Amino acid sequence: MSSKYLDIFLKEAQEHLDSLQTNLLVLEKEPGNKPLIHELLRNAHTLKGSARMLGFEDISVIGHRMEDFLKEMEDGERPVDSAAIDLLLQGSDAISRMTEALANGADSPVDLEKFIAAFDQGLSTAAALLDIEKPEAEILGDTIRTSVKTLDSVVNLLGELIINKKRFEDKSEALKALGRSSQGAVATDQIMAFQQALEEDVLYLGYIIQELHAEAMALRMLPLRTITEGFIRMVRDLSKAQGKEIDLEIRGEHIEIDRLLLENLKPMFLHMLTNAVDHGIERPEERVARGKPAKGTVRLTARHEGNNVVIEIRDDGVGMDPAKIKAKALGRGIIDKDEAEMLKDEDALYLTLRQGFSTSEIVTDISGRGVGMDVVKMNIEKVKGNLTLRSEVGAYTEVELTLPLTLAVIDALMISCSGEQYAIPLSYVQETLKIRSSDIATVAGKEVLSVRNITVPLFSLAQILGFEEQKTSIAGGKLAAVILKQRDQIIACTIDKSHGTSEIVVKSLGGQLKKVRHTFGATVMGDGNPALILDVPDIFATAEGASSVGLRRSLQESQTFVSRGNILVVDDSITTRTMEKSILVANGYEVTIAISAEDALDKIGAANFDLVISDVEMPGLNGFELTARLRAIDEYKNTPVIIVSSLSKDEHKRKAIEAGAQAYIVKGAFEQGTLLDTVESLIG
Repeated sequence: MSSKYLDIFLKEAQEHLDSLQTNLLVLEKEPGNKPLIHELLRNAHTLKGSARMLGFEDISVIGHRMEDFLKEMEDGERPVDSAAIDLLLQGSDAISRMTEALANGADSPVDLEKFIAAFDQGLSTAAALLDIEKPEAEILGDTIRTSVKTLDSVVNLLGELIINKKRFEDKSEALKALGRSSQGAVATDQIMAFQQALEEDVLYLGYIIQELHAEAMALRMLPLRTITEGFIRMVRDLSKAQGKEIDLEIRGEHIEIDRLLLENLKPMFLHMLTNAVDHGIERPEERVARGKPAKGTVRLTARHEGNNVVIEIRDDGVGMDPAKIKAKALGRGIIDKDEAEMLKDEDALYLTLRQGFSTSEIVTDISGRGVGMDVVKMNIEKVKGNLTLRSEVGAYTEVELTLPLTLAVIDALMISCSGEQYAIPLSYVQETLKIRSSDIATVAGKEVLSVRNITVPLFSLAQILGFEEQKTSIAGGKLAAVILKQRDQIIACTIDKSHGTSEIVVKSLGGQLKKVRHTFGATVMGDGNPALILDVPDIFATAEGASSVGLRRSLQESQTFVSRGNILVVDDSITTRTMEKSILVANGYEVTIAISAEDALDKIGAANFDLVISDVEMPGLNGFELTARLRAIDEYKNTPVIIVSSLSKDEHKRKAIEAGAQAYIVKGAFEQGTLLDTVESLIG
């Protein structure tokens, strides 16, 4: 059979299966909905016919049985009850597994004889007869659907860019001609006119790029329903298995979110919904005894708030008891007695996010909300979102997630700290301000700041980031600071300077930077230099155990920064050289960057370096050749050279030694401590 026809069938089958799953769950709530039964009949009939046409007899047989079953329901010969819906859903699951096997070239996993017997008998215990393992759905495939209109728009904008490229080429030629002109004032007038025309072209080019970027971003966006389609079925099956009656309501499924974000959301949603069903919602008799409706409700709601999407998962179950949470945390040594007494009830809920907090006993005592919630918290922080918990004992529990619409482009506050440029996601920034010595107080041995009558813990961002020599930038007796927020927590961090807000493109960090704390990405600024993007939740985690004493003194006393050495870092990888520079600067070294061996040779003529760190594989001269060149220069004959490379064979290390290098570090085993230990052993 042609793969073309198989692909067409599989796509058509999936559409009908999706419709069957969705409409069967609706029919269970609306058993008298005759048009819906007819629509289900049409789905089963089409599946049966298409499968028969291509010779997929097993699928055709199940489709036929489902069609007959639905016809009896339409004619009133069979009740539309939960048992009937169960059997039809099992039929849909079976066909889904069979189409998956077809796609993978595998044998059918369904025992057809047992299935036919189940339908012929109208059994409600089909699940017991059918060994049908539900597929583990891929969260999101590598392809997405988009409208022809959107693609046309992107193509048209690309066409405009090509046209503008030609216009710039023409103007470049005109500029060359003007340069050759010797007509004095006439040439000056022409240059002025040319400059004005060029400015207009640049503005128009900026508009096209902005529009193209918006259209390209739209291609990455997918509706929330992309991942929520199976949730109603899942909640139904879980609640039935536990003898509970639970409705899942989903609102805002049309909200579009970045595809990369959706991939991280689905596992979190599944966990929180499972928790709500397993441990949040009571059994019908318990609910009635408490004056509640027998049927519980779990509600998943999504809405836009500025550049964020807010998602709430709320159940009307037993809620969480702060007193029991605090008692358990106290018993496990997570908090001490004084902390337990000072902890507000609303803050106690967040103890359930601590790793290892939950056990089966807690599942019973506090509705299981701590079971794996540390994983949810970790995933939220991974996508740079915020998690808020609310609960009332006996009434409800609500988890609110505030997330960026996209992970590709974010609004950020650009700052400098210890001479380095950083970006802070704007969703975590409350404000920036200038502080004086008199603004700082000491409470319980730690420095705090009063901001509009609110006491805010004060920290040095440089110290949190690990800069040993704190080069505090003081202007007019004031320190620059940024107020950071996470949920209902806020802290103040001193910085060198705030450079305003900017929309930045988020670049992922390479393997060398993945484990560097307090960062989650990088961006390239307008001048071409990189800036690391700070991981604010990680900064909060570090701040919890950090000392903040000394900031007041830094406002009262000037500090002199003494460099431990001047180092030249040579690497064509922006990720590697940025990481190496950050590590070295944080430990008191002055660092100059070179993007190639040739660039390095130019720079050594303008400055004196105590040590050179070089990659091997670079455009032009490689690291071995650069080392040999350095050894031929009198001023650098004895300057230590460290080779940092992904090449790990002995022959490469031998070449480095022969060229004159003092040390060789393999990138694959690269650690911050290894680099620092090596540098310190060579220049102190």
